Amino acid sequence: MKSLSLGFSVFLLLAAPAVADDPSDADKALIEAVQAAGGQAMQLAKDDARLTVAFHLSDKDITDETLKLFKDANNVYSINLRGTKVTDAGLQFLVNLKSLTRLHLEKTEVTDGGLAHVAGLENLEYLNVYGTKITDAGLEHVKGLTKLRKLFVWQTGVTMEGEEPLKEALPELEIVPDFKKEKERALLSAERSYEDAAREVTELAEKMQDSLAAATKAAMAAQEAAAASKAAEEDVAKANELTENADATVTQTNGVVEKLKEDVSASDEFKAAAQESAAAAAKVAAAAKASAEKLAALVAEKKTAGEAATKAATDAKTAADEAKKKFEETVKKSVDLKKKFDELTAAESE
Repeated sequence: MKSLSLGFSVFLLLAAPAVADDPSDADKALIEAVQAAGGQAMQLAKDDARLTVAFHLSDKDITDETLKLFKDANNVYSINLRGTKVTDAGLQFLVNLKSLTRLHLEKTEVTDGGLAHVAGLENLEYLNVYGTKITDAGLEHVKGLTKLRKLFVWQTGVTMEGEEPLKEALPELEIVPDFKKEKERALLSAERSYEDAAREVTELAEKMQDSLAAATKAAMAAQEAAAASKAAEEDVAKANELTENADATVTQTNGVVEKLKEDVSASDEFKAAAQESAAAAAKVAAAAKASAEKLAALVAEKKTAGEAATKAATDAKTAADEAKKKFEETVKKSVDLKKKFDELTAAESE
């Protein structure tokens, strides 16, 4: 068993691609040349001597002439030329970099013609042409890069019509942005947004009806409270009038009693009857006053209730108005979203 395991291990070692631990003299010379030109270059990893090169942070002009450094190189893993002055002509010096895995060309002057020089980089896995003049025609040059896994085409002339044939040719390739997927996502998002808005319209319609019903009920309650308060005020006015009349009667009868006391000709029976009449009048006046006071307290209660009902009616109307406004806004939003969805659907079917 041990001999079998050892044999398998040896097989794996022999089968694995050989990667030198230390850069060769040629690679060391290339590192020095890159640094002298204003770039950065270093070994990819401690156990991987392939080189990673970057010019995107250089304070010097990086041009097509700079790329002549790579004319005879063959051990470069990645090159970053972002924002440099490199053009199509310079990319011809990269054609021998068969080990090149990552290439940054974003914000350069590279066009479709430049990608023709990239077509032979058989190990390329990552290509970034963001912000260049690449179009659908340029994508034809990368169809043969079977190891390509990620392609960035932001702010280029690439369209969905150019991406789809490339995706068919390279099924494992991820293109960013993927215009077809974005279009599908936009369509799905528009459909969901429209459906959500339609549901919201239904819900708000019910709420608006409830709010209007509540406002109507509150308005009727306010009217009833106002009527009750007015009726109570009228009762108080009548009670006050009765009280005034009773007070007047008391004053009058008391006056008669006082005069009878001075009248020596009046009999005692007549005087007693007058006093009884005055006492009865005073009792009636007191009862009228007590009734008026009770009615006044009731008026205060009715008035407070009326004010509360009026406020409730005002608040209910405000809530109903807000519900109506939100409903109308949501209806408009729903219509706009439906229009957008229809436009996207129409565009999808073209």
